[in-house]
Amino acid sequence: MMWAGKNWGAVRAHLKHRWQLPLMVVAPAYLVSYLVSGLAFGVWVEPHRALIDLALLVLLARLVLTFSRKVWAFAALMSLLIAAFFIGSSAKIAMLGRPVMPDDIYSVVALVRIMGWAGWIVVALPLMVMAGLFIGNLKFRGRAAKASFATLVALPIGIGAISEQALRGADILVGNHPWDQRENFTMRGPTFHILQETLRAFATRKPAPSETEVAAALDRIDSEAGDQPSTAYLDANVTPAGLGNSKPRNVHILLLESFWDPTPLLPKDHPTLDGKPLLDPRFTKLWDETGRSTAMSPTFSGGTANAEFEVLCGFPIDSWAVKFEQGFNTAPCLPSLLGEEGYRTVASHPNAPGFWNRINAYRRLGFETFWSQGDFKMDEMIVWMLSDRSLYRQVAEKIAAEKAADPRPVLDFIVTLYGHWTYDMVPERPAVVPVNPEQTELGQYATAMHYKSIELMDEIERLRREDPDSLIIAFGDHLPNLGYNWGEYKNNDFFKGGWGDFSPAMYARSRTTPLIVIDGENGPLKLGSQPLYRLNQLVLDRLGIDAPNIGALVPPPERITVRPVPDTIIGYDAANMPFLCNPGVVSGDCATAAAWLEDVKLVARDIFDGAGHALTLLERHRHPVAASLQ
Repeated sequence: MMWAGKNWGAVRAHLKHRWQLPLMVVAPAYLVSYLVSGLAFGVWVEPHRALIDLALLVLLARLVLTFSRKVWAFAALMSLLIAAFFIGSSAKIAMLGRPVMPDDIYSVVALVRIMGWAGWIVVALPLMVMAGLFIGNLKFRGRAAKASFATLVALPIGIGAISEQALRGADILVGNHPWDQRENFTMRGPTFHILQETLRAFATRKPAPSETEVAAALDRIDSEAGDQPSTAYLDANVTPAGLGNSKPRNVHILLLESFWDPTPLLPKDHPTLDGKPLLDPRFTKLWDETGRSTAMSPTFSGGTANAEFEVLCGFPIDSWAVKFEQGFNTAPCLPSLLGEEGYRTVASHPNAPGFWNRINAYRRLGFETFWSQGDFKMDEMIVWMLSDRSLYRQVAEKIAAEKAADPRPVLDFIVTLYGHWTYDMVPERPAVVPVNPEQTELGQYATAMHYKSIELMDEIERLRREDPDSLIIAFGDHLPNLGYNWGEYKNNDFFKGGWGDFSPAMYARSRTTPLIVIDGENGPLKLGSQPLYRLNQLVLDRLGIDAPNIGALVPPPERITVRPVPDTIIGYDAANMPFLCNPGVVSGDCATAAAWLEDVKLVARDIFDGAGHALTLLERHRHPVAASLQ
């Protein structure tokens, strides 16, 4: 008994020596992060799950400590990691409804630029410090240090070898609700969450498809497309002005930063502008002429470049990762196709050319000219943003100056900047609705949209006056960010709960912005609700171009509208009623939509990331471009 007591005492002493320091470092930092996440952002991890998550984190910390030279550096590294993945995820949930995810790596540079000096302090600097603490504190003296480092390296490699089986086991044991990442975070804890989602990102990677797989996918898409074409979205007497029998038409596409009508969020008895609409009455009248047509964006509160990609290439995106940042093959998207048809293709955006990697992405899409920040006079600034009025004027002047030497028709693609979060204000543009000092976003945003709509209508009227045959398309790229935990989106029950609680109609609202299409002298078109990727084919239809093109390879399923978004699918059925398809739903319209999306993504992987087999099949799969707009 005395021997057993002494032996147990030795075991306790050994355990205390091995685990006391990791526990003393990790537990307080975890507790502080737990409380900050809950009290500041309203994100509470389930207590019993937090304990399990903490235990895993302490285990990982023990491994890191063994190959660390300095205790203080180890403590600083672990504290920063816990803050980044716990408090950082909670802040992101409060802003966007979604925690830190592996694909956020593609957006780090853009986030730092958007946040300015604050981005360097809260994003870039901590990342650099963590990297420095980890690398600079490595110790490889002794067997224990080498074994611990080897274990930390070998574990992900070993699990990666059986990644699919490991992911299935993790989803069963830990749980997974892909349509509600907030719930995943709160029921897993930050450590399990980031590890499980990193495993998912690795396990679900798919190789570039073969030619046989691409051909089979295109055949399946064909079979679901139904009888083509259908032009029910237009009056029978309204016909496109084709290139063969008329003068080539200019195309003006105006992507409007965060453009949306926030009137539904204002108090029902709010005396907005003395009873007048918040947006310019000219815009309201024009929008009414389109039947209040709307665009359905792939993104919410950010990620403008994904909206650009859809319009320019005609393929949907269902990921939070930004395609421009991920890189892709040079592809025959709309700018390239119109270039072959004799167009001058110009993109304009008054921000840094490297933002969202546009300087490289635009070249791969076929733009021959990109006017960015350095090409414009910053003569009418709203803090850091050039006004839309100045942007429109300067682009028009540049195009006119080159017209004499280059008379080709123009694809004029403008991405505006004014109205970007944080919706800054200047005295020259006073508030048009009261700004709540405790929650400023809605008042400042509404003010920005008021002035933005005025400048938009001035530009549309100028284009219709000076270029009456042109095709004009204007749309909002996404809804705005209005504060933590939906902020003032909760007004009048516009949003309730998290993404996983949204009804189909509410989810559709989160992706719907105004859409204006003016078909030259035919006037405004009534298009209903159109996913942005379908506007690609609309341009070709209205220009009368029936050349083989990649967007025509993927017509949507017959009778339904499909709007893929991260983690789910929004749709409208044949009766124009919204429906929502969470992963695993394999019946009715959801089965059709999910199968179609899987095939479209396979074709997209081939064109943008693979060998491009689909490009050799363009003639075989020629769908009339109007077919997808019903």
